[in-house]
Amino acid sequence: MRRGWSAALVLSLVVVMALGGHVVAGVKPPGSKLVFAWIPKALNNPVFELGRDGAFQKARELTAQGPYTVEVLYVGSVASDAAEQVRVIEDVIARGVDGIALSANDPTALKDVIDKAVAAGIPVMTWDSDSPESNRFTYLGVNNYEGGKAAADLLVRAMGTRGKVALLTGVPGAFNLEERIRGFRDEIAKYPEIQIVRTVYCNDDINLGVQVVEETMQAYPDLNGWFFVGLWPLFAERGSMPLWEAAARRGLKTVAFDTLPVELEYLKDGLLHGLVGQKYWGWGYDSVQILYDHVVHGKTFPDWVDSGMDLVTASNVDAMIRAWETKDFTQPLPPPY
Repeated sequence: MRRGWSAALVLSLVVVMALGGHVVAGVKPPGSKLVFAWIPKALNNPVFELGRDGAFQKARELTAQGPYTVEVLYVGSVASDAAEQVRVIEDVIARGVDGIALSANDPTALKDVIDKAVAAGIPVMTWDSDSPESNRFTYLGVNNYEGGKAAADLLVRAMGTRGKVALLTGVPGAFNLEERIRGFRDEIAKYPEIQIVRTVYCNDDINLGVQVVEETMQAYPDLNGWFFVGLWPLFAERGSMPLWEAAARRGLKTVAFDTLPVELEYLKDGLLHGLVGQKYWGWGYDSVQILYDHVVHGKTFPDWVDSGMDLVTASNVDAMIRAWETKDFTQPLPPPY
């Protein structure tokens, strides 16, 4: 042992060398800072803002309990773009963060950079949208396949067992969205008199979502149902989709993923008929806790941590509105039907 070196320091250096030079929390002294990068698909999608707030809240709680100061970096590409997301992750790898929680824009395109982070000693978990073939240590999220099936069931309950249906989705290839579509299609296949006539993509862009929905309404004025795989066009101002709104008032049925306040207003007004909700606060709050437990305590997690989902209809929409107003999502919702 070199003179003046403590046994603890030597042990720390051995661990760091074994991990490719990255200092993990387990060998950081009390009072050190842990930095976790929390990376959504895009910064221009308001659906991620509640998760961001949850991540910041958990960081404050962990800092207060000690012995580490926990900082969350909220970073991402402005719009949903897999190549830009790769560059964001490259940047946080270069910064030497202690862990990464990521909603992957594309499971294949993100695999190599996730594996690069892990090889550098930075643990990576995914939330909301997975990259299952990568070396991430766990995925936190709703069962998107079952969510898609639940959306199909809600739509059939609203419109009946026959008619024409269209789907609106976001980024082609996004694992979470593709799983929702797969579940929806498998459930709808039980009803041979329901025809899925079109699937349109908006690349997670609000204005493009408005455009493709209205174009579909022009092409299929006799459409009976919609499945919005995400809520993108509903963020636009009321009146932005006049053809869809007019058809909804005449009897067109629409179900959508997510249970954000804007959707709850549409549901109260009778323009939406069912919602499948995710645990948005938990995307951040729970993922930061998972990273902390994994890094600090060496805790292992299953391949997939089910966050659960909420089903909202006219029967329980008021309870969900109260949850948003009070920011208390701990109480179970009344049954949706």
